[in-house]
Amino acid sequence: MGFDKKKLLYQEWKNNPELDEEMREILSSATPTELSNAFNLELEFGTAGIRGIMGAGPGRFNVYTIKKVTRGYAQLLKEKYPNQLSQGVVVGHDSRHNSTKFAQLTAEVLTSEGIKVYLFKKNQMQPTPVVSFATRKLKALGGIVITASHNPAEYNGYKIYDSTGCQLMPQDTDIISQEISKIDDILIWNFQPQKKLISKVPHKVIRAYKKMINNLQFYPRSLSKVNLKIIYSSVNGTGGLYTPKLLKHQGYEVIEVKEHSQPDENFTYVGNPNPEFSPVWKYPLAYAKQHDADLILINDPDADRLGVGIKTKKGYEILTGNQVGALLINWKLSQMKLKHTLPSNPVMYSSFVTADLGDRIAEDEYQVKVIKTLTGFKWMGHEMNQEPERGLNFVFAYEESIGYVLDDSTRDKDGIQAAVMIAELAWKTKVDFRTLSDVLDDIYKKYGYYDTTTINLNFKPEEKTAKIDPIMQELRTKGLVQLADSKIEKTEDYLPGLYNMPGQNLLKFYFQDGSWIALRPSGTEPKLKIYFNIIATSARKAKSTQVKLEKALRELLNLPQKK
Repeated sequence: MGFDKKKLLYQEWKNNPELDEEMREILSSATPTELSNAFNLELEFGTAGIRGIMGAGPGRFNVYTIKKVTRGYAQLLKEKYPNQLSQGVVVGHDSRHNSTKFAQLTAEVLTSEGIKVYLFKKNQMQPTPVVSFATRKLKALGGIVITASHNPAEYNGYKIYDSTGCQLMPQDTDIISQEISKIDDILIWNFQPQKKLISKVPHKVIRAYKKMINNLQFYPRSLSKVNLKIIYSSVNGTGGLYTPKLLKHQGYEVIEVKEHSQPDENFTYVGNPNPEFSPVWKYPLAYAKQHDADLILINDPDADRLGVGIKTKKGYEILTGNQVGALLINWKLSQMKLKHTLPSNPVMYSSFVTADLGDRIAEDEYQVKVIKTLTGFKWMGHEMNQEPERGLNFVFAYEESIGYVLDDSTRDKDGIQAAVMIAELAWKTKVDFRTLSDVLDDIYKKYGYYDTTTINLNFKPEEKTAKIDPIMQELRTKGLVQLADSKIEKTEDYLPGLYNMPGQNLLKFYFQDGSWIALRPSGTEPKLKIYFNIIATSARKAKSTQVKLEKALRELLNLPQKK
């Protein structure tokens, strides 16, 4: 791919005397393809804020991205809370390249606009859920996390919370985008930080977070938890500050994966740091086999997600987010019912692309109201914020992409909460001479066997419009009547908005037996996600149906077949 270096925007960057030296070096060594991606694209707010590959140019994530977005956010705060800026904004970050620097820069830009900032002690990295929790606890105006979550090492990102610890909703991000569009001097813009406006997050906030996690246990005083052996990986991220220590404190035997236990910006022994994908499991699985462990727990780098592996008669099995969700829902609600702590008018949240199994457990077994939302925890957080006026009481929230909330003191996914609760379930199951596989099988026998495979079709950033949009357009235009030998009974197009939710680029096709498939372009990455919710009378039949439908769908859309 060629690139015209006479392009005005490129020249403005390259010839600007104020340009950061690191950016200048990146521009000098960039290939034509890299320059094209950096200057022909521009980063935008997605499902969970802004994420991008680090580098020079408006299509890359850099110090100028930070300055621009933070200025836009500052304008939003000054318009909404002109007399409350002293309530502050909590700023945290993960372990990635430049995250510490980006967090400090964010804090300085905010203070230059007269806005108080809370930084964690020594600007130390912190998990995303801790930032959400601290925002609520401190009654701050909002929170910011510098993180690219589970993306590869070359990415970084910027996530914003409102005063409830919930990710910003579109009405606010639209204002920020409008403010950003007015900024045309970012390369030469100078500002004056007010260091007196930077405070440290009080340690009592951290203590309160840990207390909340410990209080999730239904059997906190048991001395026999040492019989459960757990392999833990933080994939060189923030979870290592909390998860293994909390689990050890609760009595479990925890063996940390040494190669993953220290911050490493490059994820040297991890590869892709997403627990949904196999590279991250290489070392944890080896440790599990070596130590004959019962359970494997993996947080992603900012610890808002949790991957779970369990020991079975055939070896170790990596569970899907839908399976873990079903286990956690069944465990929490059964224990609340047993201990008479299930609230009146209980409510659970899950996304439109999350399997129906968890919903059925909650509704059929425990009479819990289920509210479905668009993909992204901001939608669940928004619904959670309306509980008081609706007379509802939170019990659970989750997405199939291994994100869960068990205590609503956070309004975003919390992989630390989930780790503590799945560990207790695994321990109690072992005490009863059973396994998590047995528990899952009991659930399947009652509700049907589910295959909930998710396919991720990855593209280059510049291919997103050229390759993903035509697929969605073709399906909308032509529709689907049958796939393989399965007839489609109903189609839902979420683009115009459905079920009291705004529009989202999502298509869902229902089969006659209640199974469905859904297609959705990712809101933060150049990928198309295909979700399967296949129900059958056995695990073998469910998997064979999923394989058959996936093969037919790939043929229909001219996609390469799975190897």
